[in-house]
Amino acid sequence: MRISRVLIENYRNFKHLEIDPFPPAAVVVGENGVGKSNFLRALRIVLDPDLPDSARALKAEDICDFSDISYEQGVRVKIEVDITDFSGDRKAEAALDGCFSQLQPLTARLTYLFEPLAQVSGDENASLSRDDYTWDIWAGINADRDGKRIRRDVNFTVLPALRDAVGDLSRWRDSPLQELFEVQRPKKAALTETAHKVAAAMDLLAEEPEISKLARDLSERLAAMAGSRVAMDPKLGFASGDPDRLLRSIRLFVDQARTRSVADASTGNANILYLALLLERARLRKESDTVLDTILGVEEPEAHLHPVLQRQVFSYLLRHEPSLMVTTHSPNIAAVAQLDSLVLLRPDRDGGTCATYTTKSNFTSDQKADLERYLDVSRAELLFCSGAILVEGTAEVYLVPALARALGFDLDMHGVIVANITGTDFSPFRELLGPSALKVPHVIVTDGDPKNKDGEFVHLGLRRASKLMSPSVSADYSLRVDQLIESGEAGDTLALRQEATSVGVFIGPRTLETDVVSLLASQMVAAHSEFGVSPNLQGKFEKAVEGLVGGDQSHGEELLRRIDSISKGRFAQRLAAHVESADLSSFSEQMTQMSAAIAESYPAESAQRINAALFSNTPYGYLICAIDHISQAVRGHGIFNDDATREAE
Repeated sequence: MRISRVLIENYRNFKHLEIDPFPPAAVVVGENGVGKSNFLRALRIVLDPDLPDSARALKAEDICDFSDISYEQGVRVKIEVDITDFSGDRKAEAALDGCFSQLQPLTARLTYLFEPLAQVSGDENASLSRDDYTWDIWAGINADRDGKRIRRDVNFTVLPALRDAVGDLSRWRDSPLQELFEVQRPKKAALTETAHKVAAAMDLLAEEPEISKLARDLSERLAAMAGSRVAMDPKLGFASGDPDRLLRSIRLFVDQARTRSVADASTGNANILYLALLLERARLRKESDTVLDTILGVEEPEAHLHPVLQRQVFSYLLRHEPSLMVTTHSPNIAAVAQLDSLVLLRPDRDGGTCATYTTKSNFTSDQKADLERYLDVSRAELLFCSGAILVEGTAEVYLVPALARALGFDLDMHGVIVANITGTDFSPFRELLGPSALKVPHVIVTDGDPKNKDGEFVHLGLRRASKLMSPSVSADYSLRVDQLIESGEAGDTLALRQEATSVGVFIGPRTLETDVVSLLASQMVAAHSEFGVSPNLQGKFEKAVEGLVGGDQSHGEELLRRIDSISKGRFAQRLAAHVESADLSSFSEQMTQMSAAIAESYPAESAQRINAALFSNTPYGYLICAIDHISQAVRGHGIFNDDATREAE
């Protein structure tokens, strides 16, 4: 049994949110404040038997700020939850009879509705308060069945992130132990016999002179302070002698010698212990037919746990909990999540929160396997970003953020990451971040690679772009690439590279290091000199840089040879430090003036014309355009736009 669909309207962060299909084991990710906890709270309103009904009578602050109708005007809040995977379970089918919303697959629907009372509904002049609203939970699709009873059979248990696990476990009324012993209660004879033995042991201890004197002194002081009006006759002991109360005296220890209580455990260990008790309670509830099933929600299971333990605990939950949802900020957890379990909550354009998810994506089995291997701890940041720049190597990982920062665009500050896919097959990542899955704004930056090792023209960068286009567009594009290759010449790739930007692919004319020389010549020379190379090799490097700046591409091989002898990654890392502090003001000023002029003449297509100008005039233009493109997506303006240009756009 699991949740298969969720709909939330006008509740807290969510003006309209629908996740269909909802993954069996959902990993809900998103930035702070986007509504992950509120999402679980919405499900609790429908399914949690421990949530008091007073919490289902919503207040004004529970209404989405972006709703078309306010609380005072008569807003309507709706939360729908579909439940499936119980076909063939006769108990479940009987309990959910009358709740079905569809038969194939067999699915039950529960709907929470918070709306104005009939007598005030539709009154345009009304200023409604909480007393003017009513709520109900009904089942099925005709609103004629009581859905509140279903919470007794299918309930939703949430383990919150911010909790006092030690305190809860120390208090009987708050500890899951209470319900565990209610479901699996010791035999009465055993309790009675134990209580007699405890009482005898306490009487023996109480006869000790120090303990008996302390009890007498305390009694005398109470009598002197309050007289006979205080009905207390204190006696010292370590447990109640009453069989029923004895059960409540049981304490949970964290070692077999019973020397360390829960209070002596670390916060992380106490959280794991608390979660284990909840899982055990859910198992006993189901085995005793108290409930049909429990759906478990865990907020930030990474709280207070070190990375290895985060992965271990979450992997256990995935293996043993068929219906599970987790909210998390941890790439350690996202790294071991199944690809089709991901749900990304993100701000919508209307100001509310929308959801993108992978259950509808069209991954091939190979793509899915590749992505699940790729999304390790460091690369799982892709699931938490506001935008991504996908690159093929380590050099770009260092250089692109540094160049963006030098141009006034701090990628980290705006949640943009540069992800090294360690190869050139961008297709799985386009599928993951594209419109059929997570819908994360992204661009792809790749080398042109016009020649192979034998000097033949192969234009691999253009080939990569064609694979990322729709089939109808790709066919014509590939044909033109074929014609260019068959000519056996370098050819003019500018038009084809510009065309690829329409699908978010930015291709360099050759390779990164040679492409950026004319922009970063002095920084590259300074970085190379810091590796302690001989004057002869430094001279060769400087000569190659000068030649490339002058437009002689024959110096490219020497430049790459010198960089390869250091390693591209090390060189790019050192170069990045120089680029971040580089004075690119003259270039930025030139681009700003050009942008303003273009925006004035062509306000509707200024960004496209700026890209075209950069591509036409500079070998590094593709890199600047990629950064500009992601800036447009996450900031709403380009990297060279002044205020007047932004208004024109």
